[in-house]
Amino acid sequence: GYEWLYKNARLGMGSLIADDMGLGKTLQVITTLLKMKQEGAFKKLKGLVVVPTTLLTNWSKEISKFAPELRLHLYHGSGRSLTPLKDADILLTTYGVVRSEEEGLSKLKWAVMVIDEAQNIKNPNTAQTKAVKKMKSGIKIAMSGTPVENRMAEYWSIFDFANKGYLGNLKKFVSDYAIPIE
Repeated sequence: GYEWLYKNARLGMGSLIADDMGLGKTLQVITTLLKMKQEGAFKKLKGLVVVPTTLLTNWSKEISKFAPELRLHLYHGSGRSLTPLKDADILLTTYGVVRSEEEGLSKLKWAVMVIDEAQNIKNPNTAQTKAVKKMKSGIKIAMSGTPVENRMAEYWSIFDFANKGYLGNLKKFVSDYAIPIE
C-alpha cells in the first residue's frame, strides 16, 4: 500500500485507500508522509491531514510512535493558531475546523492533503464536502475504512476529491454508470 501511495504521489496523482478497519491504512499514509518529508516536500509547503475529531488523538499518537521526525501541529480547539505551522511539517485538524475556517485555510497551498474517514465527504452538496474540496493541494489522499458505500454517487464524490475530473462530472457519472448499475 505504501509503495502504491508513494508512486501515485510521485506521478502527481491522488489516491483512495479503502480497506477494512485495522489493516494499516493510517500507518501506510504516515509512511508516505515521512518519505515525502525525507525528500524535502515540506520545506516550502506543508501537509494537511483532516480527520473526524474522534481520531485526533489516534493520529497524533501514531505519528509520534512511527514517524517522530514528522513535526505535527494540532489545529483544533478554541485557542488554535496557524503561527506554529511555520515550524511544522503537517497540520492535523478536523472536518469541522476546515468547514468553519474554509476561507482562511483555502488560501494556503498544501504539498499533500489527507482525509481520513472519507465517507465524511460522500455527499457532494454539503458545506463540509465543498469546504474540503476547496483546499488546494498537489496530492490528495482519501482513506476509508468503509469501502462499500450505499450509492455510486458517493464513490464519485470521494474520487472527485482524490483526482478531480477523473470520473467526469456528477451528472454524467450518474447517467452513464450509477443508474445502469443501481
